[in-house]
Amino acid sequence: LFRRPCHGRAVTGCAADFVLEAMPPSDMTAAERYAVYSKKEVEGIESELKDWFLQRRFAMERGVAMKKALDGSNFTGLSIANPAVPEAQKALWSDLVQGKPELEDSLSTNAKQMKADMYLKTFKDATDYDHPCRVPGSEYLQCVQSGLKDASASRQAKCVGLFGTFDACRKTVLQQQAQALETSLVKQDIADRRAKALFERRSILLGAQ
Repeated sequence: LFRRPCHGRAVTGCAADFVLEAMPPSDMTAAERYAVYSKKEVEGIESELKDWFLQRRFAMERGVAMKKALDGSNFTGLSIANPAVPEAQKALWSDLVQGKPELEDSLSTNAKQMKADMYLKTFKDATDYDHPCRVPGSEYLQCVQSGLKDASASRQAKCVGLFGTFDACRKTVLQQQAQALETSLVKQDIADRRAKALFERRSILLGAQ
């Protein structure tokens, strides 16, 4: 597209005075116009597909790198998906995330003390001060720790209120994680379906040239 000289005309009257000097529209056949439009559309599609591919590739590489780093440092998430975590630690983490941290009556006093300390340390190491469950979780675990000499039934009756608050909090966190995952998968599915449609449209345009 080229702009003609104004030749002394008012700027407002000249601003829209653009013509296709190389091939005037009146001289183009329908097939030629379609070819021009198709080429432009293919270029736009390929640009969008490139952006989609780069975003998906970056997200994949970032996810793989993060999981590798976390697995290498013996970390696991709420889903306990790291098979390298020792069974003892996995059992403790499972109790904290979805079970009920408790001290069995069959354990010795020293063993109960050790297990209560491990519960509390594992939980505090996994939650920062801003975590919504840090306070209710710590209060329940401290209740369990302080009553380690009590029978299990007596200790549970004493700490049942604190456990209820902690359990409700962690269920909320698990629900939020599930919702965030679902939202992310929906967004990814929409982007992938659009990319598929663009691939198909591109094939049609290229096949018609």
